Amino acid sequence: MKYPTVLSESETLDRVIAGASLARYGDGEFKMASHNAGIKSQQADPRLSARLGAILKDSGDCLVGIPNIRSDTPKAAFWGKHMAYASLLTDRQYCSSFITRPDSAPWIDTPDYWARLESLWIGQDVTVVRGSGKSLAPDDLIGARRITDVLCPRQHAFGEYDAILKRIGRPKRALICLGPTATVLAVDLCARGVHAIDLGHVAMFLQKYRRGEPRVVTDDDKAVDRMVA
Repeated sequence: MKYPTVLSESETLDRVIAGASLARYGDGEFKMASHNAGIKSQQADPRLSARLGAILKDSGDCLVGIPNIRSDTPKAAFWGKHMAYASLLTDRQYCSSFITRPDSAPWIDTPDYWARLESLWIGQDVTVVRGSGKSLAPDDLIGARRITDVLCPRQHAFGEYDAILKRIGRPKRALICLGPTATVLAVDLCARGVHAIDLGHVAMFLQKYRRGEPRVVTDDDKAVDRMVA
C-alpha cells in the first residue's frame, strides 16, 4: 500500500475543535507499532506495540493523526524514511499529526492557528495529562476556567496505564501529552465519552511562540527532559 494522503492540519484541527478526539503517531509510535521496540520515553512493551498497531486500523470514533509526509514539509528528508510504515496503514481516512509541529508544518505557525488551538482550553474545564517537562502544564493553559492536573511518570508511563486511566476518570475534555501512552489513552477515553486530544510536545512550540522565538527544535530541546515536580 502507498502512503496515504491525509487531511490537512487546518482540517484536522477543525474536526478536533468541533469535538472529535485525536490520537497521534510520530516516528516513535510508528517504530513501536511495527515491532516491539523501545524508544527514549518508553521501554518496549508487547501490549503497547499491539495496541499501537491495532489503532492504526480501527480506533472507534477517535481520529488518528499520522505524519503528513506528502505535504511540503521542510523535514521531508526525515519523514520520507517513514514511507516504509505504509504497510501498517489501511485505506481509512487519516488526519495530520503535524497539528502540533510547526517545525514540520510551518504554514500552521500563524496567530490565527495558535488562537484556534488555545480555544481548546480558554474558558473550558480541562484535565491535562502530562509526564515530561515538554508537556502542557497548567501554567501554559492561560484562560482555562478550571484545570485538573494528572501527573504521570516522565518515562515508561505505559507500565502504569490502568492506574493512569482510572485517575483520569471521565472528564469532559482531556489534553494528553504522554508519548505513545497518549495515543492509546486518546482512543480509550474517547470510547468512554471523553473529548480526548493527544497534543504531544505542543507546549514546547507554544512557549516559543509566546516568547517570540523561532519554532524550531534546538539542542536544548533534544536534551533529556527535565523532571516534573
